[in-house]
Amino acid sequence: MNSFLVERLGDVSISCRKLFAVIVREAYYGPIHPKNQGTATPPEILEACGLDVGEFYGLLEELKRAGLIKVENSYPFEEIQLSPEAVEARWVADRCAKIGQQLDNAFVNLNFPA
Repeated sequence: MNSFLVERLGDVSISCRKLFAVIVREAYYGPIHPKNQGTATPPEILEACGLDVGEFYGLLEELKRAGLIKVENSYPFEEIQLSPEAVEARWVADRCAKIGQQLDNAFVNLNFPA
């Protein structure tokens, strides 16, 4: 497993880890199409996570500072993507789907599938 991903997720709050799981899910499996592969948008993330807008943007900043995501474009056209160092999260998501493990369990509890 990518030690960057484990280390950085370990450095952020549980709320950030939950949001990261939603971002990964929406970026690769989300319902909004067409969009760039590996990209999530604030509306789809907010709909999926139930956070209020202020809390969402605060957690998004924490994920950016940790180097887990990057945000392209400006409000209201932001596109959220995994950082190049964190793209292994897609492998984790694919593996979780294959073995029936909840994505939240992997990212929140740092319980990555083998």
